[in-house]
Amino acid sequence: MKKLISLTILLMAVFGGIVFAEEPAKEQDVWNNPKNISASVWFMSDYVFRGLSNSDENPAVQGSLDYTFKGFYVGIWGSNTSSTDAGIEIDYYGGYAESFGNFGYDIMAIYYSYPDGGSNPEPDYFEAHLGLTYTFAGIPLTPTIGAGYNYSPDYFGEDGTANYVNGTIDFALPYGFTLGGEVGYQDVEGDKSTGDDIGMDGGDGFHYVHWRISLTKEIPKWFALDLGYHDTDDDAQDFFGDIADPRFVFTISRTF
Repeated sequence: MKKLISLTILLMAVFGGIVFAEEPAKEQDVWNNPKNISASVWFMSDYVFRGLSNSDENPAVQGSLDYTFKGFYVGIWGSNTSSTDAGIEIDYYGGYAESFGNFGYDIMAIYYSYPDGGSNPEPDYFEAHLGLTYTFAGIPLTPTIGAGYNYSPDYFGEDGTANYVNGTIDFALPYGFTLGGEVGYQDVEGDKSTGDDIGMDGGDGFHYVHWRISLTKEIPKWFALDLGYHDTDDDAQDFFGDIADPRFVFTISRTF
C-alpha cells in the first residue's frame, strides 16, 4: 500500500510540475506547442494485462506522460504491479500513428521495465507492435474494428520468443457510451521461466486465449468511466491460477 501511495504522489508531482519556458505556439504542428504534451491518470480496481491480474487482484494506480508531433509520439507509463517483488512497472514507448479516412494504423516499440525487479531471470523485455483499425462510418452504432500483433524476442523473465495477436470491436452507443469487445491469444516459447518442461501441460512455455467486454462512458472535461469483464480459457486458469480467473474491473481515468 505504501508503494501505491508513493506512486500516486510521484505522478501528481510530475503532472503538476510541468513548466514550459517558451510562449505557447498557435499552431498544433509546431514541435514545442504545449498542447503536444498530455498526461493521463487511471485508478482501477485491478490491473489486468491480457486477461491476467498483474496486481494480484488488488487496486492499481497508473499514469502516463506523452508527447506527440505530426503522428510521431513518445511516452512513459507507470503502475504498481505484483509481477516482481519491487512492485513497480515503468514502460517506455514510441511510435508513429496515422489515419487515412476510416482506416488507421499504429507502429510502436515498447520497453517494459521493472526497477529493482531482479536479474535472474531478467524481468525487463521489449515488444514491437503493429495495430490496424477501420471505422464503418454512416451505419448504425458506427462500429470500429481493430487488429493487433505484438512480437517479443525474449519475453518477461527471459522466457524466449513471444507472439500476441488480438482483435477488437467498438460500438458508439447513445448518450456517449461505448460498448467494446476484445479477443486475444498469447503464445510464449518458454526458456528461463517456463522452459525445461515446467511450462503448460508439462512442456515448454505457455499459450492461452483471453477475452473482454466493456462499457465506457465519457464525461467531457471530467472523467472516463469503464466497467469491463475479463476472462480466459481453461488452459490459462489451470496454469496461472487465481490471477487468470474471470473478473470485473472498474476504472476511472482523466487525461490532461
